[in-house]
Parts: sequence; C-alpha cells; structure tokens
Amino acid sequence: MAEVKRRTQAERREKAETQMLDQAVKLVGKLGYDGFTLADVAEAAGYSRGLPAHYFGSKEDLLARVAEHVVGAYRKSAVDISSTNRGLPTLVALVRSYVAGHGVEIRTLQILVAQALVSPRLSKTISTLNAEGKRGIEEEIKMGIELGNISAEIDPAAHAPVIYSFLRGQMAFAALDKSFDRNAAGEEFIATMCARLAP
Repeated sequence: MAEVKRRTQAERREKAETQMLDQAVKLVGKLGYDGFTLADVAEAAGYSRGLPAHYFGSKEDLLARVAEHVVGAYRKSAVDISSTNRGLPTLVALVRSYVAGHGVEIRTLQILVAQALVSPRLSKTISTLNAEGKRGIEEEIKMGIELGNISAEIDPAAHAPVIYSFLRGQMAFAALDKSFDRNAAGEEFIATMCARLAP
C-alpha cells in the first residue's frame, strides 16, 4: 500500500495564499478595487471568511500582493524566455510575452496602478515593481552589448525605461480599448526597437 504524503503547514498555507490571490485577481478585474471584501475573496477560493485577514492583514496589503502576483506571472514567462538567447532576442520575446498577456490580469494590474495614485501601500509596491522591471531590462541590454547583439553605443539606463513604458502602456490601451490591436502594436514596437538597438 502506497504511503500518502501529507502536506506540511507551509505547503498548505502557500496553496491557500495562491488560490486566494488567483481569486482576488479575478475579483479586482471584474468588480474593481472597491467592489469586494476580504470575505468575498475567501468565499471565492473556498476558505473561511476570516482567512484572508489572517494571511494578508488588510485589504490594501492583499491588493499589494495581488499586484506582485500578477507581475510575478509575467516575470516567470520572462525568466523562461531569458534562459535561451540573451540580449536582443530576449527583449523581443519579452515584448511578445507581455503583448500576449491575459485580459483579466491586464485589467487587474491597470486598476491597481490607478489606485496606487491614492494608496500609499500600493504606490510603494507598484514603484518597487516598476524599478525591478526597468532594472531587469537594463541588465538584458547590458548582456546584449556584451554578447554583441546590441550596439555598444546604446545607453542601457536610457533605453530600459522606454521599453518598460511600452510594455505597461500597451496594457493600458488593451484594458480600455477592445479595438486596440496589441499584436500589431507589439510587432511595430519590436521593429523599431531592433532597428535602434541592433549593432
């Protein structure tokens, strides 16, 4: 008879947190920042109504974690991308990855970015995520210069914010305008980026 492996307390907590974050992403995207409670998150995830407060504290703290959760999903795809061809090929793949992002995640992130204008906790989280995103792109440009697939005349610190701004900006367009052709915009940006960065 096979022995059944029991989950540790840490594994159970991680699973519950992930399920609640996934449900919170959906609730923010559907109902907006103020359209639900912590108890609604618990109920949607199949847990007791008090568990989100126990795990996350306040609703603002939960939503800061939601922003990290959504950006983390994009970062995971970026890590998978960067494990192959570094430099310019990774930047091209990164743009395509962001352009292909899922609707509810895009809408949720845009709602949280807008709310960060008036929420100190979210503002701090979004600012940190932005700084990390720009820094990652800057490092990729440096890697491309080192490998020779990006021009040595390119200033990584000047170009990283431009690329990152496009990634975030196209998300805002996609969230607000259903007629916006993200793929076409992405390919046009890639063509411009490659023309500017290539050696």
